[in-house]
Amino acid sequence: MNSDIQNHLASIAKGDVDAMGALYNSLSIRVFNYARVITKSKEMSEDITHDVFMQILEKAARIADIADPIAYIMVITRNQSYDYLKNNCRSAELLENTYEESAASFPYDSLFIWDAFSRLPANQQEAVYLHYISGFTYRETAKIIGGSLITIKRKCAKALSQLRDYFNQHEEENCNEYCEDIARYNNQQPS
Repeated sequence: MNSDIQNHLASIAKGDVDAMGALYNSLSIRVFNYARVITKSKEMSEDITHDVFMQILEKAARIADIADPIAYIMVITRNQSYDYLKNNCRSAELLENTYEESAASFPYDSLFIWDAFSRLPANQQEAVYLHYISGFTYRETAKIIGGSLITIKRKCAKALSQLRDYFNQHEEENCNEYCEDIARYNNQQPS
């Protein structure tokens, strides 16, 4: 997949508009969902997705030469998301409303999973999303987040343990439904 992305980026650098559309179709869901994990807001994530792709358009030639352009684009997404929060959520009230909006419009069919996921610390949510939902390796996740490989493995293990405890504590019996919910969430198109 990285070679396809590199080819799209090289074509974008040469002015190929169709390549930008193909790149957007390939990565927009991942960018949007990762921004949403960080911001907890659909609207903010849409803005961030736009900003990320504008940045990709400006830097396509440089990004095409990077060994792992997808991981790099996810770093751009992470940085844009935190910058957006820092610049637009100065008040705790606005950030609290963002969390409430996210719970109300969370794409999972079951709010049970959202409840469990939202109880994880933000850094664990980010690691779980990147590794288990987006499919990045631990090493790629560490590179994107900026932590060590061991730290990411520990965060993921601790998060899974907390999720397992939460599910067991609430006596939910059909975990297959929740796995399907995660898969649907990962395939959600930004609007």
